[in-house]
Amino acid sequence: MKQNYFDKYNSRFPFKSSFPRQVVKFFRLVLITIGGYAAVAAMPMFMSMLGPTSMLGQAAHAHHLLPQHPLQCSDNFPCPKELHRRVDFWIQVFKSWGKEVAIFHDPNISERVYSVVDTGAGCSDRVSRKLSKERKRLKTALYNVAAKIESAAELKSSEQIHLAHLFQTPKSKTTAKKIARKIRFASENIRCQSGVKDSFLEGLQRFNRYRYLVDTVLKQYQLPLEIRYLPFVESSYNPAAYSKAGAAGMWQIMPRTARTLGLELNATIDERLDPEASTHAAARYLVKSRNSLTKLAKSIDPNITHHEINPFVITSYNYGLSGMRRAITRIKPDYLSVLKNYKSPKFQVAVKNFYASFLAARHVTLNAQKYFGGIDLDQQIHYQTLVLKHPTSLARIKSILKVTEAQLKPLNLGLTRFVWNGWRMIPAGYQLKLPGHGSQYKTAIARLESMAPETVAPGSGNYIVRKGDTACGIARALQVNCRALINLNRLGKRAIILIGQKLSIPGKLIVVAQAGRTGSDTLVVIKSIPLRFDETYRVKRGDTACKIARRFNVGCRVLIGANQLGRKATIYVGQKLTIPGSMSQSGQIAGLDENNMYIVRKGDYACFIAARLSVNCAALRRLNNLNKKAVIFPGQKLKIPGLEVPDTTQTAQQLAQVDLEIAKATGQAGGQVDDVTTSQTVKYPALSNLLDTLPDLSISITGSSGNPVYRIRVEADETLGHYSDWLGLGSTKAIRKLNQLSYGHTLHLGRVLKLPVTSGDQVTAFERKRIEYHQVLSEALKEHYSLAGIDRYTVQSGDSIWLLSRQSEFPVWLLYRLNPVLKLSSLKTGQEILLPKLQEK
Repeated sequence: MKQNYFDKYNSRFPFKSSFPRQVVKFFRLVLITIGGYAAVAAMPMFMSMLGPTSMLGQAAHAHHLLPQHPLQCSDNFPCPKELHRRVDFWIQVFKSWGKEVAIFHDPNISERVYSVVDTGAGCSDRVSRKLSKERKRLKTALYNVAAKIESAAELKSSEQIHLAHLFQTPKSKTTAKKIARKIRFASENIRCQSGVKDSFLEGLQRFNRYRYLVDTVLKQYQLPLEIRYLPFVESSYNPAAYSKAGAAGMWQIMPRTARTLGLELNATIDERLDPEASTHAAARYLVKSRNSLTKLAKSIDPNITHHEINPFVITSYNYGLSGMRRAITRIKPDYLSVLKNYKSPKFQVAVKNFYASFLAARHVTLNAQKYFGGIDLDQQIHYQTLVLKHPTSLARIKSILKVTEAQLKPLNLGLTRFVWNGWRMIPAGYQLKLPGHGSQYKTAIARLESMAPETVAPGSGNYIVRKGDTACGIARALQVNCRALINLNRLGKRAIILIGQKLSIPGKLIVVAQAGRTGSDTLVVIKSIPLRFDETYRVKRGDTACKIARRFNVGCRVLIGANQLGRKATIYVGQKLTIPGSMSQSGQIAGLDENNMYIVRKGDYACFIAARLSVNCAALRRLNNLNKKAVIFPGQKLKIPGLEVPDTTQTAQQLAQVDLEIAKATGQAGGQVDDVTTSQTVKYPALSNLLDTLPDLSISITGSSGNPVYRIRVEADETLGHYSDWLGLGSTKAIRKLNQLSYGHTLHLGRVLKLPVTSGDQVTAFERKRIEYHQVLSEALKEHYSLAGIDRYTVQSGDSIWLLSRQSEFPVWLLYRLNPVLKLSSLKTGQEILLPKLQEK
């Protein structure tokens, strides 16, 4: 419901002046009774009467929806008067407006607040109709005010007076026509901002938990302690925060940036979520930014002070160091001048308001008692650290140390759901944080360290489905074939799984039995039982024997032998085949990777591989573009005739049918599918499974056996540093030299890059680590959001991938996954692309 403050306008309009009270009352009477335009027209006269200090300048910018706040500025972080009203806006957003409130305002002048409406869900897509209705109403109201001002007509309603005063200016040369033009222009660009009072209050509660840790790190890097207020703006001090764009943790660090800041991000660890590690990373960035911007600013203005540079440092945390350097170079090292005059597609609302919101967060935190009363503060965090000597399972940690997952998880947020779900062990060298302090774990730790290292085969045993899981996501995490998992558990075409459901994992079933005791130790015997199951299949048009074998994850040769199909493996439509129950321990055909491609080993030759897999040698050569000599070399990947390699880079045309499928299934065909709910996504999982569909992340190998060339295509959120790590090189020097790249060179997505590979083991390790990196990005997104739908969007002039990602809130990699053609060409005006719609869980 709309909050109607307009009737109280006269009593709440905050004039402040040193002039006699009678003069102030007279001006207010003129303003209210004669109307908004009359006040504008009378402005020059009253300014000449009252002298250089104009009351109107204050009145026009201090309306009843946005009270003024006495800011407490510091030497480190100044708050110039020109920013006061912008800071006032964010103070209200933080302390007064809750998540159910939508604030409609001017994106360029945030303090220009048109209306405050209780929609029940702020600016969420769930109330899009209410938002559209209010935007349309405000646009009409602004146009009407512009028309009245231009024609010198009387402004009758209190709302019209309110809107008119938002555009008044103390400049005597401003004409009614110019004001009307300004109002019409603003009416076309009305922004909606949700209130965050609730989350800010939660942040204040968490603040006490991490304040000592953050302050300690800031002191270590000799940074101002007031930077402690920055996480309020980023995440409300929530170390588990995850944005739709892919930023994570208390300091909201992006995947691409994590590696450059020294943070580990892989299948087992995401240090962006670790409060201590991420605070060190943020501090390293801020020190680098301060040093770089100080050097640049002083080269332009030697007299500039550190407190004049600090607003740039804070803003760079949102905008980036390179962008901030460009802004200073093009304008000058004056923060207000940059805000007013710097133009760039990325220098938009969030960036321009970042420093003001930081000052607002500081103000509200310092006045928390005044604004919120008594706050139930979280206890300060305490823990002791255990450095693991060997990869260790979560189950062993809980069993030996007598701790629960509920105790460990809040202290070890850097461990991914791959660990918590039991998909991976905690790696050696990890600093495991344990609850409490003292010597309570001394005996247990000694026992843990004396135990033999664990050896657990990935993808073995059973798995209990958790929230956010999908069949293919589980299969990828456990390194087994998705189709094998679906078939083994009889999940059907749509692969529907339920929370709490027990799934058997293709491979070998692990049976744990207590065999005896030695003192207080339990001896555990692990027995491997091969999984076997027989099925029948009726041949359909287009089938081949090997295609059917691949579908059921059995060896093609085994299927041919079991059905006595002969050398040519002739089959016919309607024929009933027995699918033998012999599956490799990984759930795949022996010798093939998860994409059903054969990895050449030492001693292999083409026709030998073809004979082993019961395929035609000539067909294998043709499929892999091999000449008559069919020269191959270790590490090379070969496609196998009759085995369809999954198309992991689905075309936009295919994916465009997904929302139509859901619309038909839910009775919405012919209309919009914007309101597809999470439950519908679960019922029709095509959209959910899209998050499990990775692009082709393999290394392409070409050239001769004596001089092979290894190439990849650059994907989103990858850096040269990642490639260096995955190849085990230690630095990017060899990659740069091979590709003739200078330091500081921008790595463009879709570019083909050569890799300095020297062994087949490097190829295997690189591809495994690269897949895990992208998989953990998918898993993290799935843990917090569901893919609720897909929108078709026509590219407008000025659009960029980065801007679309920020405006529509989704990670860049997901856009490329939906539109793989964009990896090879830039956006073009008028082009139709697909945009994902994410919905918070």
